Amino acid sequence: MGLSKQDFESLGEKILNLVEADGAQLWLHETEDLQLRSANNDITSNGVVDRFKIGITVNYGKQSASIEINQSNDEAIREAVKKVQQMAKLAPEDPEHLPPVEPGDYLTPINFSEATAGMNPEDALKQIRPVIEQGRSAGVDSAGYLERSISSSAQINTNGVFIHEQSTGVKFSITARAAEGRGSGWASTQVTDVSELDLAAVGDSAIQKALASRNAKARKAGRTTVVLEAPGVRDLLSILSWNLGQRNYDEDRSFLNGLVGEDQELIGNQIFGENATLYSDPLYEPAPCGVHYYGIPRKKTMWIEDGVMKNLMVQRFWAQKNGIDPLPWPGNLIMPGEGKSTDELIASVEDGVLITRLWYLRQVQPQTLLYTGLTRDGTFAIKDGKIDGPVNNFRFNESPANVLKNIVASGKQERVLGSEGDSPMHVPPLVVKDFNLSSVSEAS
Repeated sequence: MGLSKQDFESLGEKILNLVEADGAQLWLHETEDLQLRSANNDITSNGVVDRFKIGITVNYGKQSASIEINQSNDEAIREAVKKVQQMAKLAPEDPEHLPPVEPGDYLTPINFSEATAGMNPEDALKQIRPVIEQGRSAGVDSAGYLERSISSSAQINTNGVFIHEQSTGVKFSITARAAEGRGSGWASTQVTDVSELDLAAVGDSAIQKALASRNAKARKAGRTTVVLEAPGVRDLLSILSWNLGQRNYDEDRSFLNGLVGEDQELIGNQIFGENATLYSDPLYEPAPCGVHYYGIPRKKTMWIEDGVMKNLMVQRFWAQKNGIDPLPWPGNLIMPGEGKSTDELIASVEDGVLITRLWYLRQVQPQTLLYTGLTRDGTFAIKDGKIDGPVNNFRFNESPANVLKNIVASGKQERVLGSEGDSPMHVPPLVVKDFNLSSVSEAS
């Protein structure tokens, strides 16, 4: 990580001075990833990976082309600009092409930590070594992955936009397996500031799940009440957020079209349960994110409030065509919770299933946003408000839309990882009724 804000400005100016096209947009990005892996209760690999990219898009009217390079010397830049301009002149016109964005009112990002940026391999080893020792002492086999990332980027264009952002993050996940192979547990965490990292608690959670999930009993599939822990919640909310686009709804290609009548308005209509609230905010301290989306400023935005649809994402072309303001895709997602512990959520369920995480999610029916996937790494029966032992895993067939309709209660927000992306999210575990555990899975 060697480029300062001034370095980005100078590099951007150098590139734009070579451009002869009508317009140009630059994306400069430098990252450093420190990675540490463990398996079989021992360190297996570690490394530091540096990456640098320059993305250049130019346009002649509605003809445009893009190129990406990983060198910043004068010869490489000149050749890239020459080549991308030649490509643009040969490209067909794009009727939806828009010129580079105009400067906007950008927030000051808060997703950078000096402490995280200063984390070195020795520091990472000190963090993960006690977790490995936890696994050995408990008699389980553990495998973990820790990654510390530093990112510095700039968005620059011929309309005067210059946005510089720095970000940091640490993510960690661990799988623990009982020695005989019949029990499995998993846990994770994600932070911006390494000083907030508590790997011991994460490791203990995975280990206890692995030990408790041995000798699973058979349980029939079917619709039931589930306590869905935060990793599964974030996966389903990620899927939901990817599908909250205004254009798809306007063109009758969204799952949202099936949730309102022909004469009903979507915005302002309660289409989910009253316990469903979802918003984004770049300056949300527990899980901050970048302050722009390809040059479009991000602000705090309410998407769903008490089950009422409040906003949809609007891309630039669709906004211009319809005379409305663009609204960019969120960089983070926040779902408020009631602050209850997982034990309190379990105590509220007479008969149901505790699900640690979901896995291998795949779309089945886009019209209803129906997805399928598997439970994994800790699935337990709940009886009379208590854990009643481990049960077999299940395949589920469920829509995030139905989940938001059927929330009964929620817990304390957590920032964890899932199977569907790693963007910052702060979400609680949920009690969800009528969750469709469609068939039994033999995976253990």
